[in-house]
Amino acid sequence: MSTKSFFKNIMLNNTSQGLQFGSRWLFNITLINVLSIHDYAIFSFVYSASNILMAFMPFGSPIFLINETNSVEGNKKTFLGSFCITSLIFIATLSLYFILSPFLEFVKGWNLLIYGIILGYILSLNLILFSFYKGAGDFLKELKAYVFFFLLLALLIGFLFLLDSPLVNLHFIFLVLIAINLFVFVLSIFLDRSILKDNAAKQSFSMVNLKQGLSERKYFGYQDMVTALYTQSGMILLFYLLDTETYGYYRALFVIISPVYLITVSMSQVVLTYLKKLSGESLLKNFRKLQLYSFLVGFGILLLLFFFKDFIFQLIKVPINGITFMAFVIVLATALTRFVFANYEMLLIILDKQKFRFYIVFIVAIINIILVFILLPKYGLIGAVFTNFFTYFALLVGLLYFTEKYLKLKGNS
Repeated sequence: MSTKSFFKNIMLNNTSQGLQFGSRWLFNITLINVLSIHDYAIFSFVYSASNILMAFMPFGSPIFLINETNSVEGNKKTFLGSFCITSLIFIATLSLYFILSPFLEFVKGWNLLIYGIILGYILSLNLILFSFYKGAGDFLKELKAYVFFFLLLALLIGFLFLLDSPLVNLHFIFLVLIAINLFVFVLSIFLDRSILKDNAAKQSFSMVNLKQGLSERKYFGYQDMVTALYTQSGMILLFYLLDTETYGYYRALFVIISPVYLITVSMSQVVLTYLKKLSGESLLKNFRKLQLYSFLVGFGILLLLFFFKDFIFQLIKVPINGITFMAFVIVLATALTRFVFANYEMLLIILDKQKFRFYIVFIVAIINIILVFILLPKYGLIGAVFTNFFTYFALLVGLLYFTEKYLKLKGNS
């Protein structure tokens, strides 16, 4: 892939992610303003559950597909295997929910978790579909699909702002979100129906191929599951450890920074597509260059956010004081670490060191869970955001140390 193609794919992927997550960001800002802080806290809790499931259900398929797919025609079986694995995990999760419901129906937020499970499944389907196309170097298909997503979500935002309707409750909001995301998936399949027309489709759903698919994805899947534990499970625990108002403020702060997180995801996906075609000194040289670009982009974006902090606090309806300001600064510092370690994760995949990447993340996840119970009871909001910062910083140190040590040993051998 030429440098020109790399930057073209960066632009296409960032534009697609911008439409997708930017519209979701605006949607969250809308909800902060039209819902009570209590209802917004419950919405955030359920949405966190869907994000956790979006990591569990595909079982590592997104990065696996980007790394393994070379062409749409040649890798349809791989995609169909991912689709089957995701659907089976969804059915198992849904079954578990109904089995546990008689015992947990009185737990706060449990009655709405069904929406999080279904939404998590639909989001997972879109994730694996577009990861498949990205692996094949086709970043345009996702962009086309999410133009429609943006328009539909914009209509919903307009409806919520302009109409004071009794229909507008959390049930209505989740049903519409599920419908919009399902439309994106169905539309994408309809525009390229050839993806389902494959002679090996039946083989993809056989038990032998399912076992093989799970085996191929195991470290990718373990990685995604553990990552979800330290990035999203804390959101679930916080819902029960913090009072509802503090939890609402915490989620509102991360709404501001979430587009920055998604920029790192978007950039790392293109980095993986670009670097997997290189080797030796060329791989290392281009990786160093991309690391510099990533850091400069991240630092510039976060500096801009800090400059407009007064406007941001007004936008998310969070009162600015010593505690919330310090929390905001910690959140910015947390985001900066992602611009550094995201590319290290992709490099370890290319170097076929996915197993060590998983071990590092697993250790960090344990640290995160321990910190949640140590810091939150005493320090509240500051404890919550500092837990995130320390976890991401520990991940950065672990990835950097192992990768650089491996590269040094490889260079001396």
